[in-house]
Amino acid sequence: MAMIILGALVPVFGLILLGYGCGRTHLLGDHAFEVLNRFVISVTLPALTFRSIAHMAPADLAEPSMMAAVIGGALTTYAIGFGIEKALGHNGSEANIAGLCASFSNTGFVGLPIAVLTFGQATMAPVAVSMLLYSAVIFTVGVVVSEVTTHPGPGVSAGLKLAGRSVLRNPLILLSTLGVGWCLLGLSIGGPLDILLQTLAQATAPCALTAIGIFIALPREKASPGPIGRSVMLKLAVHPLITAGFVLILPPMPPLWAKIAILMAAMPSGASSFVLAGKAGGWAMELSAWAVTLTTIFASLSLIGIVWGLGI
Repeated sequence: MAMIILGALVPVFGLILLGYGCGRTHLLGDHAFEVLNRFVISVTLPALTFRSIAHMAPADLAEPSMMAAVIGGALTTYAIGFGIEKALGHNGSEANIAGLCASFSNTGFVGLPIAVLTFGQATMAPVAVSMLLYSAVIFTVGVVVSEVTTHPGPGVSAGLKLAGRSVLRNPLILLSTLGVGWCLLGLSIGGPLDILLQTLAQATAPCALTAIGIFIALPREKASPGPIGRSVMLKLAVHPLITAGFVLILPPMPPLWAKIAILMAAMPSGASSFVLAGKAGGWAMELSAWAVTLTTIFASLSLIGIVWGLGI
């Protein structure tokens, strides 16, 4: 079991290390970080989300208890992370990234292979639903809060209007919505279009993780251990515990779907939080980069306990 988990995490470390080497040697030029970051959030991540949703069966969207557990666990953890950093004096943009680091899971690059290797191919549907919820719901909350806090305007109403316009123009939100419609209509994707989308989707994690490594290599102020430690604890301990609580109090769901809801909550922080952190400034980028790196390291231990507890 430990080897399965480590096998899924080693590529994450490798890509971050590769990015660090590129950053230290300037192999990709001075603007590599900005270009990779923009490429992920505008092109590859939307393609990944659309393709994942569009290939789902409509029936897979009909597990309301599991969906409520995933969303409830993530948003509750997000609120805790956001509230703590706001109470400690950080602005809304920074607190938003802290909340995302604590609640946005790496369901695709780490979660999917671990789920399939431990529970079998039957996990594909619940993992796909989890990916949909984290991308289309949790990340959308982060986008909206980012817009409201970064461009507050003359008041909350103006900020919400600006956020609404930004969301409507956001490629990730647009393609998530299109994917849901595609799925519900029972349309198919095949041939060259599917190959193109698959190729773009597969570039998401490598580009995002390489960008994190490049960022870590950039000269900057020393990281603040307090917020990083809080984010790591919230992500790996609090998030799965809260999700498990929702699983217990909500109406029954298929046992495998319940296990996947908890397992996905226990995954390390997804790199998408780092992609959004660019708008929040250096403190938020520092927090996100180290949260992704450290939760991935410590997940190699915590996931063993989670998987054992789920009855493997």
